[in-house]
Amino acid sequence: MTKRQARPASERQSARRATSEQPVERVPRRGRRRGGAQREADFVVIGAGSGGVAAARRAAAHGARVVLIERDAIGGTCVNRGCVPKKMLSYGGTLAAILSGCLSHTGGREDWGDAIVRVNAEMARLHVAYTHRLQEAGVTLLHGEATVTAPDLVQVGAETIHARRILIATGARPQTLPVPGGELAGTSDDVFTWQSLPASIVVIGGGYIAVEQASILSRYGVKVEMLVRESRLLERFDHEIAAALAEALAARGVRLHFNAEVTLLNQANGAIDVCYRQGAPDGDGNDGGGDRVHTVRAQAALAAIGREPQWENLGLAALGVEKSAQGGIRVDRSFRSRVRSIHAVGDAIDGLHLTPVASAQGRWLADRLFGRRGERADFDVVPTAVFCEPAIGSVGLTEHEAIAAAGKAERVESVVRRFVSLENRFAGSGQASMVKLVVNARSGRVLGAHMMDNAAPEIIQTLAVALRLGVKLSHLRTTVQLHPTVAEELFA
Repeated sequence: MTKRQARPASERQSARRATSEQPVERVPRRGRRRGGAQREADFVVIGAGSGGVAAARRAAAHGARVVLIERDAIGGTCVNRGCVPKKMLSYGGTLAAILSGCLSHTGGREDWGDAIVRVNAEMARLHVAYTHRLQEAGVTLLHGEATVTAPDLVQVGAETIHARRILIATGARPQTLPVPGGELAGTSDDVFTWQSLPASIVVIGGGYIAVEQASILSRYGVKVEMLVRESRLLERFDHEIAAALAEALAARGVRLHFNAEVTLLNQANGAIDVCYRQGAPDGDGNDGGGDRVHTVRAQAALAAIGREPQWENLGLAALGVEKSAQGGIRVDRSFRSRVRSIHAVGDAIDGLHLTPVASAQGRWLADRLFGRRGERADFDVVPTAVFCEPAIGSVGLTEHEAIAAAGKAERVESVVRRFVSLENRFAGSGQASMVKLVVNARSGRVLGAHMMDNAAPEIIQTLAVALRLGVKLSHLRTTVQLHPTVAEELFA
């Protein structure tokens, strides 16, 4: 019997009735308010995303009086505008591609409207689950805009909270396109609100969000063109994996334009014209035409050019909290800002902007402030994935990073395998998958692992443990494989 099944029926019903819009706490905390309108707290967390929720629950478990403030839906970017809805739409896109191929004679395909209904249902379930877990932990949840008026005071509406420690976990927002007409382009946040799809779209950007959105939309039948400012996709990923993905996207009908600098967006006759300069040959080997201006027309445009921390309207600068060159809150190794009582984690600071990273930072900070010294997560070996089709999984150093660290190319060995999975063979597709291991040529230690296959994210997660423990290429080659699997290609 699970913990959930063991809970009384009345408690489960109460959890189902809870929503993310509740403006006041559900579980009273210890202590009394001072001065009537002032509330006492040991820890005030601003932002109920992954980092904020993790920190709030852990601090409350240590007995701290915790107030968690959120102005929007609980769960932050991950639950509402990122990981969860994105991956569900990606699953739907895969079903759409399968159905359109296997049931082409019936016209069978996954419907976008139905997919959005499924996504919204899962988000609502998570809102309830998050709210209930916070209530069970004893966290006071407030809904509203927060302002930090002093190093130990937070204002929410008419209420003032006196706090021993304050945590900023307000996440990030999509960057707007800084060109004339840039407001005509939607963002990745907007996609999850669409009730129907355009017939064609221009995706501006070449990072993982742009790649994921282009891949998802193309699988739902949208004609996609990508304008990438760089000479390749996914600059932070291994170059061979990125090149293989570009080929896979092109094979699925996505048109890629590299070295494309967008200069203007214009709306006319129910469509959007996106103008761009292309100074060098693009990724397909076509002549970019020097510095001439090109135009792509589509029913919609989507800008996925990066995200920026959102904390500057909290009143922190007036208190002496410093901003880094990348726009995040400047913190030390203990996630403390220049103001000793104010800390920050997650997308509000510089570093890897990933849900598990923010959660690990929040839990460690709460342990350090209110309990025992927690074991710090290993942020040097962080697995990551791009949920496109085919998916990308990566952990450790890329080949270029490994060579730069070693100082000489001959000190690094790369092992690359390309193959067609049984899944693709059954579907009648010749789409190749790829595995790349980056190895210390002398010791044989695996420095990085990179995969392109729909199973890659799940495989890379487990391989991250092996890399942390110092796995060598000889260990992989002398381990008996599980057959038939995609993972066995790592051991060949």
